[in-house]
Amino acid sequence: MDQHHSNCEKGYKPLINLNQIYNEDCCAFMDRLSAQKILLDVIVTSPPYNMNKEYRSYRDNRNEEDYLTWLENVCRKIKVGLKKDGSFFLNIAGRPSDSALPFKLVTRLTDNVGFKLQNTIHWIKSISFDSEDVGKKNGIHNNDNVSIGHFKPIVSARYLSDLHEYIFHFTKTGNVKIDKLQAGVTYQDKSNIGRWKTAIEDKRDRGNVWFIPYPTIQQSRPHPAVFPVKLPERCIELHGTRENMLVYDPFMGVGSTALACIHLKVNYIGTEIDPQYIAIANQRITAYIQTNPSLRE
Repeated sequence: MDQHHSNCEKGYKPLINLNQIYNEDCCAFMDRLSAQKILLDVIVTSPPYNMNKEYRSYRDNRNEEDYLTWLENVCRKIKVGLKKDGSFFLNIAGRPSDSALPFKLVTRLTDNVGFKLQNTIHWIKSISFDSEDVGKKNGIHNNDNVSIGHFKPIVSARYLSDLHEYIFHFTKTGNVKIDKLQAGVTYQDKSNIGRWKTAIEDKRDRGNVWFIPYPTIQQSRPHPAVFPVKLPERCIELHGTRENMLVYDPFMGVGSTALACIHLKVNYIGTEIDPQYIAIANQRITAYIQTNPSLRE
């Protein structure tokens, strides 16, 4: 019997501090949250994709059944820890040879775990369009086509390059009110303001297609699947920020969700099994706070 289970049997429950990343397995940590009756407003995460990526402390090549069963069990713990009106945002991708994988997981989480799929969001990492299809007010002219974002080609004669991922928004009831305007955009055509009953200001909801490119970097990434800070930030905004809310990322990696929370001035906790990733995350957090004096107040 390991020391953690021995201590739990003796009634010992280590305190969980906010705004910290813990070097723990997420399932064991969520058991601790439950024991301390800590409930979560938002859970936003991007678990390993099972695509043979080179993580340091995780084997990313399980067979599909094992992978889906493992994630299903993690999400059972997530459902226990989520508030009744909480939001669970799950970022996951398929792969060209198995594009149905995300939907297989969704089916398990709705049928077996009992989550409600409230929104399906498409995270677009790169997009191309013809200038003739763009409205005249956008300032794009005299180009045959325009491409923006992070393009990673797939060398295949069978599959298109995969330029998007899914963000599945799960809730316990399917009836959680969200803050569509906090994550919203202004109207391109201002004549819409006042034309529609709901358009009483120059703001509309962003919809379920989000273009968020990766930041340009000139060196190797410290983590094989780091996601842009804007992604968790937008998810948290969509749920709606409020005083004393708590956000949890079970697979914190190098700290993108923590940085999003710090920027939005909400509390976070995270877990990550690789101590080196935690060290990188803490370095990023320290650097971000040092370069934003208002956060030190």
